[in-house]
Amino acid sequence: MRRLLAAAATDVTPLSGTGAGERDPGLLLALARVGGTPCVVLGHDRGSHAGEGGPAETGVPAHGQALGPAGLRAARRGMRIAAELDLPLLTVVDTAGAALSRDAEEGGLAGEIARCLADLMALPAPTLCLLLGQGAGGAALALLPADRVLAARHAWLSPLPPEGASAILYRTTDRAYEVAERQGVRSADLLANGIVDRIVEEGEDGTADPDGFLPSLGQVLGSELAALQGREQGERLAARRERYRRLGTRG
Repeated sequence: MRRLLAAAATDVTPLSGTGAGERDPGLLLALARVGGTPCVVLGHDRGSHAGEGGPAETGVPAHGQALGPAGLRAARRGMRIAAELDLPLLTVVDTAGAALSRDAEEGGLAGEIARCLADLMALPAPTLCLLLGQGAGGAALALLPADRVLAARHAWLSPLPPEGASAILYRTTDRAYEVAERQGVRSADLLANGIVDRIVEEGEDGTADPDGFLPSLGQVLGSELAALQGREQGERLAARRERYRRLGTRG
């Protein structure tokens, strides 16, 4: 997430917390220009290694904790800011899942996932979702509903990671690839099923070069955000509702 901002965004202004005294370093929220288009951007902050888009490059502190209920409340604050400022919202999905703890459950994690979904469906601002890497569990699904959904070629999305599903079904993770194929978690499967609208290629050899891929991805995101901003609001909201009403009903 920070590497994307470092490579593809300018005028990055980090925002902190929920606005009600809570803060979850697992959620990155900022105002930025992505590909030249002003927007609100939010996503799971998975942390970084030295030299990989750290705080010196983005002004955003480095953390690696799982996303908890306070993080989703901060995400909902970002949605409100987008509506208030009449800016498009970019959500970036790259997460191994939400926090798995008693504190997270008692803090209202499930309810916050549901509220994120509801807020995104009704948000008047233009919305764009990018599946950048891992997309596991409720933390990924909570940031998914958008007017347009893009995926990096090697990104994937699943309510339950294939390894977990394999362990439940077969008591081993060795059949994760088989389960993943049946789940349809890959970007090509998501495109075929109408969950993703566009796949962004990462590199001919199957490995992305961040120095080349992320800046070009930023230009794609900027163009998509600008196009969404140019659509009439009523038509765009009606199309969003229809999109998710028919999701999963294709033969």
